[in-house]
Amino acid sequence: MTRYIFSIASLLCFLLFLSVSLFSQEADSLRKENQLLKEQLKRMDELEMRIAEMEGNQEKVKEKWAPETISDTTDSQILVIPDAELREPQQVLTGNELEEDSFPASWPMFGSEFRMKIGGRVKLDMLYDFNGSNDRYQFLISGIPVEGSPEYANRGYFNMFVRESRFNVDMRRVTPGKVPLKIFIEADFWSSTGSFPFRLRHAYIVAGKFIFGQTWTTTSIMESIPNMIDFAAGDALYGGRAAQVKYQNRINDKWKFAVGLEMMDYIGIDNVFDLPGNSSLGLPALAGRLDYSWKTGMVALGVNLAQMRWDGGDSVYTTAMQLAAVIGGRQYIGKDFFTYNIALGQGSGDNIMALTGSNSNAILTPEGKLETMPAIAVVLGYVHKWDDKFTTNASVAYTTLDPSVYRAPESMKAGAIGHINLIYQATERLSAGIEYMWGEHRTKNSDFGQANRVQAMVKFDF
Repeated sequence: MTRYIFSIASLLCFLLFLSVSLFSQEADSLRKENQLLKEQLKRMDELEMRIAEMEGNQEKVKEKWAPETISDTTDSQILVIPDAELREPQQVLTGNELEEDSFPASWPMFGSEFRMKIGGRVKLDMLYDFNGSNDRYQFLISGIPVEGSPEYANRGYFNMFVRESRFNVDMRRVTPGKVPLKIFIEADFWSSTGSFPFRLRHAYIVAGKFIFGQTWTTTSIMESIPNMIDFAAGDALYGGRAAQVKYQNRINDKWKFAVGLEMMDYIGIDNVFDLPGNSSLGLPALAGRLDYSWKTGMVALGVNLAQMRWDGGDSVYTTAMQLAAVIGGRQYIGKDFFTYNIALGQGSGDNIMALTGSNSNAILTPEGKLETMPAIAVVLGYVHKWDDKFTTNASVAYTTLDPSVYRAPESMKAGAIGHINLIYQATERLSAGIEYMWGEHRTKNSDFGQANRVQAMVKFDF
C-alpha cells in the first residue's frame, strides 16, 4: 500500500508543477518584449567590449569583465553571489534566470540560435599526510585509521596529482519568444586509474523551467559550502549528483522553489547476515527545495523522501521509507561571510558524503526486516577577505550515525574534520593556496583515530 501511495503522491506533485509551468506561460509572454530589448542591449555591449579589446583599451575591458561584487546599495534587495565565492560556480539556471544571465566568454554558433562556452579548470594538488590516511587524494573521515586497525601503523606520505582538473561545454539558446534551452556536460579526471580517464560529473538539459539529466540533487545546497582546497571539503555535505527530472522556478526576486524525481545510486542496505536477494529501488526519490534570498544572505530548505526495498524473491521481501531534511545558506558581514549546512535524516546516511557507499541507510535484520538508522551532518564555514588578493576559508564538519545493534563493530559511528586555508588570487583566473586539515574518526566499538594533512594547489580556471 505504501508503494502505491508514494507513487500517486509523486505523480500528483509532478502534475501540479507541470500545471504551474503551463499557467505561467501567459505571464512569461508579457516579459518577452522587455527580454528582446535586453538581448539587443547585451549584444551591443559585448560588441563594444570586443572592439575595446582589439583597440587595446584594457581599462575598459577590466571594468567590464571584473567579477561581480555584493551590492551595498539600498536598491539591491537580493543576494548576488560572485562565481569566485562559490565552490561550484556552474549554477543550474532555468527560465528567466537563464535568459537574464550574461553568459560571458561565449561565442555564437554561426548558423544556429545557440551560443557556446568552453570552460573548466586545470588544478595541481600537492599534499603531505602525517598519519597515513587511507585515501591519498581526498581527506575523508572514514579514511582516518583508528586504534586496533592494521592501517593505524601507517606512516606519512607525499602525493601530487591533477585529477581534479575538469572540462565542460555549455550551449544555450535564449532567443526571445522561444523556450530557453541549455545543454551542459562536464567531466573530470578523478577516475584516472581506470581504462577511460574521464568521469562524468554533469550532463543535463534545461528546457524552460525543467531540468533533465544528471546534476546536483535538489537537496545539495552548494551555496552553503566554503571554498576548500581539499576535494572532499569536509565530506559532511548532504546530497551529491544524480540522474533526475526537476522543475525549478523563481516565484519572485526573493523566493525560488524546485521539485524533482531523482535516482538513488546508493540504496544503502547492510546485509550483515547474508540473506538472499538484492537492494532495489521501486520508485524514484521525491525531493523538494525552497530558497529565500535577501540583500546580504540566503537560506534554503530541502526535503527528500524515498522508498528502499530488499527483494529476495519468495524468501525475503521488505520495504522501508527514507526521510531527510536539509537547511543551508550563507550570510554576509561586510566582505566576509559565514555558511551553514545541517542535515537530519532517518534511513538517509548514504546520502551524506562521509558515509556514501557504506550501506548506512538501513540494516537487514535476521527476521528479514529493514531497520533504518538516523544520521546527522553539520558543516559550518567562515570566509575572511584580507584584501583583493588574499582570502581565508575555514570550516568544520561533523557527521554521526546511530548504528543498529547488528552493525559491524568497526563501522563508522562519528567523525569530524576541520579545514583552514589561505588562497592567493594572482589574476582573475590564476590562483594558488595552502590548506591545513585535521580529522577525528570513531567507530561503533569506540576505537578512535586522528589525522593531519597539509595540501597546496595551483589552479587556472577557464
